[in-house]
Amino acid sequence: MNLKAVVFKSDNTKCVRDFLALPKRLYSPKELMQNAADEAALLNGTHTLSHYFTVTPILVYRGERAVSRAVVTLYPNAAYIGFFESEDDSAAARLLFDTAAEVARSNSMTEITGPVDCSFWIKYRLKTDKFGSPYTGEPYNKSYYAKLWEESGFTVCRKYSSNHYTVVESDEGCEKYAERLTRKLDTGYEIKSPLPEDFDKTLREVYSLMIELYSDFPTYSRITESEFCAMFGYLRSILNYSMVKMAYYDKKAVGFFISVPNYGSCVYGRLYPWKLLKILAEKKKPRSYIMLYMGVDQQHRGLGKALAEAVRRELKAQRVPSVGALIRSGNCNKDYMEQLRDYEYEYVLLNKKLYREQ
Repeated sequence: MNLKAVVFKSDNTKCVRDFLALPKRLYSPKELMQNAADEAALLNGTHTLSHYFTVTPILVYRGERAVSRAVVTLYPNAAYIGFFESEDDSAAARLLFDTAAEVARSNSMTEITGPVDCSFWIKYRLKTDKFGSPYTGEPYNKSYYAKLWEESGFTVCRKYSSNHYTVVESDEGCEKYAERLTRKLDTGYEIKSPLPEDFDKTLREVYSLMIELYSDFPTYSRITESEFCAMFGYLRSILNYSMVKMAYYDKKAVGFFISVPNYGSCVYGRLYPWKLLKILAEKKKPRSYIMLYMGVDQQHRGLGKALAEAVRRELKAQRVPSVGALIRSGNCNKDYMEQLRDYEYEYVLLNKKLYREQ
């Protein structure tokens, strides 16, 4: 059957429907990490962050069947491609990427980077190994996607990894970190878990730190406090607060560590009653944790180790495994708890230079 690339707008209801439906054909319910409501909002320009960029959605059809999709996101000085999903069809993916490249090139861009789902604050990176059981917050995709990107001329520009840790059984090897925690507490620092009723205040404190600490990350773009709170307000309903740690000095927030129970794909998409019951059960008694975000004010050297030690002690008390999921650790030693790491997950960011045809 003939391949056809369609660049469409949000008023094309058939294309929007086909765009949103494609992931449901590709993934089992256990693997489906799609938030269709957010995707629809980005397509029609009503998302919280939509005013920062323009989007160009693309579908590739083989006959009447949508087989590949993506969104090109344009900022004043950058072009990204994200929301990529595709059947294992090299010709279709190549046509999709070529169309995306032409969209970027026609807007005077000299390169395109992905996968970036419109914004650093939404999702980016491509998973390259250990498929079949995604954890909450993981950039997840089909195992053949890296092949499709590389066949279309994209090369890896950044590499990432997440660590899976077994249950904390002892304090062996943590003496230096325990000493750092004790020293920080003795010199006026306070490290504690927030109360649920303090969620809004805590989220604003995290924003004030994260907006600066993460500014050198690839694909980063600055957003406002109200936009940040709108983006991350969902955490209110899924946090187990024992595994959230805030650090204060002179009553000012100077560090944070945010973990969530591993709900898998359960928190994505429509929340059916059975999903809600599963989420409540996991929240009450987590079987594992995903350590999502960490940051420490750069003026408070050594606090990262102290925060990490406070989290390790919590993990030991609860006797559950965890995943260190692409956390920016500041001064915290990246090899901390290395003796508990049993395997890693790997991810990449890819880039393609766009050369205008002579």
